[in-house]
Amino acid sequence: MSDPTTILYIEDNHDNQLLVRRILEARGYALRICEDGPAGIALARESQPALILIDINIAGMDGYETTTRLRSLPHLRTTPIIAITADARPGTRERALTAGCDGFILKPIDPRMLPDQIAEFLGGKRELLPKGMEMTMLREYNARLVERLEQQVRELSARNAELQELDRLKSTFLATLSHELRTPLTAILGYLELFERRAFGLLTDVQGQAIGVIARNARILSRILNNLLYLQEVRSNEIRRVPVVIHDVVREIIAEMQPLAHAAHLELTSSIQPTAVYMGDPIGIGQALRALIDNAVKFTPAPGRISVTVIDEPSRVLVRVEDTGIGIPAEAHEKIFLPFYQIDDTLARPYAGVGLGLAIARHVIEAHGGQISVRSAVNAGSAFTVVLPRG
Repeated sequence: MSDPTTILYIEDNHDNQLLVRRILEARGYALRICEDGPAGIALARESQPALILIDINIAGMDGYETTTRLRSLPHLRTTPIIAITADARPGTRERALTAGCDGFILKPIDPRMLPDQIAEFLGGKRELLPKGMEMTMLREYNARLVERLEQQVRELSARNAELQELDRLKSTFLATLSHELRTPLTAILGYLELFERRAFGLLTDVQGQAIGVIARNARILSRILNNLLYLQEVRSNEIRRVPVVIHDVVREIIAEMQPLAHAAHLELTSSIQPTAVYMGDPIGIGQALRALIDNAVKFTPAPGRISVTVIDEPSRVLVRVEDTGIGIPAEAHEKIFLPFYQIDDTLARPYAGVGLGLAIARHVIEAHGGQISVRSAVNAGSAFTVVLPRG
């Protein structure tokens, strides 16, 4: 039920907002103000104003379109909507009534008359188009809406083309940057491996620890660069399909991740069924599953548990990675698969990475015709499930 004293005023001019507020609140009305059409529609959808005042010339979605949208809301079909505008050109009043308005007030607003005008419309007054004009004005209004819609489509098409070009330039830049960085990094990693193998002689304990820290961080940087390059590859090329034994891929990744889990005081366990040969991209599948397990290790505080399950079925292979980690808020369940998305995007976040692992995982799994899903809640751990169909 509407509040007989509440009036919604859609107006983008602050001086007019203040004037109408002072006039109407002095008469006991409660005024709720919105500065544009979408905001006014949103507020009207969740409330029941007794009357709506709307400026025809608001920016963006103008007063005509906003009125038509308001009038389509079932609970506002009988609510008086009054156009209030400085546009005194011939046809403006008729267009406002055609759009769904019940009345028309010209600016400048007369402080003495406005309360009485509002009272009349609340009391049942309605302005009508002269007989014989309805169809003419309706055709004109519909043509105007179609023209505006066509203009919006053209603008959106142009913006979409710009976004596609920007995305192409970004991809080219990232690929070039990754290649340029990987070249010197290859030499760095090569020499670090020689130091670790004591090819240049024995190291002191302090020197050995320092080399270990450098090597560990260089390998992290190498993985990030490889992920950048691989993401561009999987987004632009079709995957290659060769025989893959998925349970062997998972076992290799777990063996690789066990030292990291042990160092983080985490228990990494597995339950792996032998799988029949699967036709897919072994590098891509490995990247995808490694990203899931790596994420579980990264976001599970000690002492925590991570379990990896592989189930072989006649028509599909399931891989599930579950952890007792920090969890993911519900509103981020889809966003985490976007490239570069970070739940915590501050520079001070405690977890390393640039947000590519899950994006790669989704691209790879979907390129195989499969699905990846997540079940998670904050402070309740996460469970990622990969389904890879056969055939």
